[in-house]
Amino acid sequence: MQWHNQDADKQLAPGEIHIWLNFLNLHQAKLKHLYPLLSAAEKARSEEFSHFRARKNYIASHGFLHSVLANYLDCPAAEIEFSQGEKGKPFILPELNPQQIQFNLSHSQNLAILAVCREQSVGIDIECSQRDSDWSGIARRFFTPHEQQALFALPEAQQKDAFYRVWTRKEAHMKVTGLGLALPPTWFEVSVPPQAAAFIGLQTPQAGEQFAGQHADHYQMQDIQLPEAYPAYHACLSANFEFTRLKNFIHN
Repeated sequence: MQWHNQDADKQLAPGEIHIWLNFLNLHQAKLKHLYPLLSAAEKARSEEFSHFRARKNYIASHGFLHSVLANYLDCPAAEIEFSQGEKGKPFILPELNPQQIQFNLSHSQNLAILAVCREQSVGIDIECSQRDSDWSGIARRFFTPHEQQALFALPEAQQKDAFYRVWTRKEAHMKVTGLGLALPPTWFEVSVPPQAAAFIGLQTPQAGEQFAGQHADHYQMQDIQLPEAYPAYHACLSANFEFTRLKNFIHN
């Protein structure tokens, strides 16, 4: 999977998704440059973080978001304003967005990843497998029985990375639907490595009653092959349309 620099052609065609990657561990001087790009609501949110690293990563990732979206909206990065859907998924204010640019942002540890398309919905997630977590306990709590069976049937040395790949697939699906955690991860199933990324479908009667219409053929999912410099990170994209091309950029 080829990654282009930010100066490459960024024309966004119908049916195409652009993936942007950004390194978050920035010097203080760079953060001071990014902070003014944030909206008033984002600045207020950044002040709520008690830990400096969390605040720094929020400013870096949202400054990155503004910088990239400005390319597509043809307006100054600092003038971009957002609202939120019913379940909290952000979107660009319609009056600023005649091209109907849609996006989704995720970050973990020192990396942020952003998906951008036109008119349709996207969800993206990135996770770092080196972070300290009870991954096997999380799998037993939040994966379906079939997902757990497939995960723990893998050779032990492969299970941790496979867990993070499954988790990015589940997060990407929750985000593309706009439902977030309103759609419990145990209520739907995704594929487990070595199978390619795929949304398999809803798995419980409650899910069918509340989220009718979520059929597997409504979503296209793909693991994102990140640059070799980041072997501990995993990412997955989900979209509610059949995209024809991905183009990948590294933001400087």
